[in-house]
Amino acid sequence: MEPEEPVRDVEYLESLTTTVHAGVQYGVEVLAVGEERAAGIPVPAIAQARLAARHRIPLETVLHRYLAADKKLAAFVLEEAAGVDPSDVLAAMTAQGTAFQRLVAVVTEEYVREAGARPATHEARRVERARRLLAGETVDPGILDYELDGHHLGLVASSAAARPLIRKLAGELGCRSLILAPSSNELWAWLGGAREPVDPAAVRERLAAGGDPMLPIGMGVPKSDSKGWRLTHAQAQRALWVAEAKSAPVVGYDEAALLSTVARDPTLTASLHEKYLLPLSTGPDGGRVLRATLRTYFKAERTAARRPRPSA
Repeated sequence: MEPEEPVRDVEYLESLTTTVHAGVQYGVEVLAVGEERAAGIPVPAIAQARLAARHRIPLETVLHRYLAADKKLAAFVLEEAAGVDPSDVLAAMTAQGTAFQRLVAVVTEEYVREAGARPATHEARRVERARRLLAGETVDPGILDYELDGHHLGLVASSAAARPLIRKLAGELGCRSLILAPSSNELWAWLGGAREPVDPAAVRERLAAGGDPMLPIGMGVPKSDSKGWRLTHAQAQRALWVAEAKSAPVVGYDEAALLSTVARDPTLTASLHEKYLLPLSTGPDGGRVLRATLRTYFKAERTAARRPRPSA
């Protein structure tokens, strides 16, 4: 069998230490009160079995660790058994053996279940890891092959078909990129720079020129470090909602923040509608002319053309 590849994931390594402590406590409890009266299988042992499956640690390796711990605990009992009634020692060892077999059965079941549910492709595993990082979990980002400590500009598209466009964009700008497709109807991307942030104006200009209104893209604000990586992604998601509503190839969060917030607040939306839009409908034409005028005004970037006054 090939030697086990070292795992550097912080969550996994910490789980090993926690599992050792929980396992020792469980073994001592079984010796003290018996297998039937002892608490259930330690939760850390179950969690560690799942993590081992996620990291492709062979089940044989996982069980070998428990076997080694069981042997050491048994050796300790025999060393301390001098002068103890042999029947009591036998009862303790029997209880320990039964508990060990139950532990192995539960750990094996959890390992197999987790291995079966594990994403089958490398892309799926990267998406899963990104989801956990976005949720704030402390997990190893190495599988993403993207540095989270640098600068980031988040992009979110409504279709995985936008991948070639964003990949081309990253190449033109000469920046690092992380592009993931959670589904055919969603694409997550981050454009990054180790020392300098990506110019959002340049990104917007290229997407506006080469993008497709049928594949709208939301763009966040440049941020740094892992917290900024999550924030710019959330901003891009909000901006995407506005880009879809406007059928625009790209919309930045700086121009979509207020609108996306209003749209997600039913009370505020109803209040603004009542205060500003309903009065327009009181005219003889139901407000059609006034509404058309407003649309023209907004399309003109909120400027009004004025005819020059005739000279006297």
